[in-house]
Amino acid sequence: MQTVTLSENAVAVLRFEIKGWRPKNKESRLPAYRELAAAGVMEPVPGSEWEYRFTEDGLRQREELLAEAQDRIERERYEPPDAGDLSETASALLRRIVCGDRVEITRRNRPAFRELAAARIMILGHSFAKGDESVYKFTYWGYKRRFELAGRFERERQLDGMMAWLRKWAVGILSGR
Repeated sequence: MQTVTLSENAVAVLRFEIKGWRPKNKESRLPAYRELAAAGVMEPVPGSEWEYRFTEDGLRQREELLAEAQDRIERERYEPPDAGDLSETASALLRRIVCGDRVEITRRNRPAFRELAAARIMILGHSFAKGDESVYKFTYWGYKRRFELAGRFERERQLDGMMAWLRKWAVGILSGR
């Protein structure tokens, strides 16, 4: 099967076909079906203008094609996180969340959550019960890189501790202790 970059519309139709959801009006999805046929994923049913079915290769590889296309679309949609200027409070909060702690948003930690949102690691949401900025979830890239981001802060903290120890050691050596 040839490698073709599918449009978001074609990926949506592919997802519907995999789930078995049939449209009431196939005519509106015809461009997406034609795109899937050009990619070798689907083919027109003989004798029908609007009916399409999976090709043998398309049927065999449909799940991985969908996963690759969805992943590509999500990667293109969002910018990666910029965690370079996070405060110690925000990085400690991120480490807690990555470790599996359920952290409730309060007045005290809301600025750290806002910092994570500004760095495109988290998205703050609203709820009827708790109000504005009371729920959170990872962004696409924040989720994909959560362990890397949390580990980075941990490594930086360890390096800072080692550097402080080396400075004390060097001062001790130079002062003759």
